[in-house]
Amino acid sequence: MRGSGSFESALSTLQITAGNRYGDLHQNLERGFTQSGVSVVGASVSADYILAIEAEEYSRRPVSTTSTISVAEYELRLEVDITLVNALGEPVIPSTAVVTERIFTFNNSSLVGSNEEQATLLEEMRSDLVLQIVRRVDASVRSFEASR
Repeated sequence: MRGSGSFESALSTLQITAGNRYGDLHQNLERGFTQSGVSVVGASVSADYILAIEAEEYSRRPVSTTSTISVAEYELRLEVDITLVNALGEPVIPSTAVVTERIFTFNNSSLVGSNEEQATLLEEMRSDLVLQIVRRVDASVRSFEASR
């Protein structure tokens, strides 16, 4: 996660659950938390906190057209629903959506280039979501621990 900066997380151990354990988002989250000093553990090991990735939704919609009524720009939207509970099952972050959006120019005469740009933007959006989630989880854990 280049450009993300590093910080020391308030977490020590975390379990991440998701429908697709081998998906890009899950793998990137594991890497992001590990880079922040968090030990990401499997289901067979007890963790201080459990982060559940409830849903990941990707959408693309046209936002502008050319004079010939073909699509000029698309809005890409990536939304992830997460929940964080502690080891006792107490909610730290109730079910909430984390969202990122991008708009990109679509070139009808260069479909390969437009598709590659879209794939690159999607990867950047996933990295942005990972950074948002890592920071939100860390801030919520700090707040939760301080209130106890």
